Amino acid sequence: MGVLTRWVPPELVDQAVSDCGRRDKWPGALPARTMVYFVLALALFHQDSYDDVAENLVSVISGLAGDVPNKSSFTRARQRLGAGILETVFHRVAGPVAPDGTAGSFWRGMRVTAVDGFFLDTPDTPANREAFGGPEAPDGTPLAFPQARVVTLSEAGTHAVLDARIGGLNCGELELATPLAETARGMLVVMDRNFAVLDVWQAFTGAGAHLLIRAKAPSPAASWSTCPTAATWPASPRSAETAGRPAG
Repeated sequence: MGVLTRWVPPELVDQAVSDCGRRDKWPGALPARTMVYFVLALALFHQDSYDDVAENLVSVISGLAGDVPNKSSFTRARQRLGAGILETVFHRVAGPVAPDGTAGSFWRGMRVTAVDGFFLDTPDTPANREAFGGPEAPDGTPLAFPQARVVTLSEAGTHAVLDARIGGLNCGELELATPLAETARGMLVVMDRNFAVLDVWQAFTGAGAHLLIRAKAPSPAASWSTCPTAATWPASPRSAETAGRPAG
């Protein structure tokens, strides 16, 4: 747990709480700072119960000294905390961690990153099902938990997440990927073929990123005249070492 407080120092958490306009108003209630660390610990120890996670935090977080509060106290405190503070903390902590020259993290001076998406199950509540949606049978019967769709921009060499957007099954990957473009300025961004669409290409190249995208199918050379930059061309995997100039 000491690693957690080293990467997310208390001063950063307190500033995020203050910037979000949150104050601890109820005497004896779990402080907002404590709850930020508690929620982060829940993600680290996702297989453990509330009580087990709290016990891991007792020796690290001052707000949990003494007896561990009961589960209902944590539930109410999480509801008071909300999502905004955690989002603020994420954006202040997230960023590249590979030093210049780290193997696998750079190519020709550009930091190598990747955009990818995945799903996370959420508790099966009416609110989550309405907000995120979930797999359904043809007749509309729910088949599984509601799911949140997450699209991330990550550093290839370290897997450190630089930026992320969260939606639901009712929100497409492309819609979530486009806002990540500004974070990718000056980087080489690798994407799979699901992202090979003009809107994503324009957003990232317009922000100053460089793209390597696997095409969905072989494309006639003439079709590449519609690409958003003059420096765009198709290439086979074997030409990776000669990328940076059009194939002759």
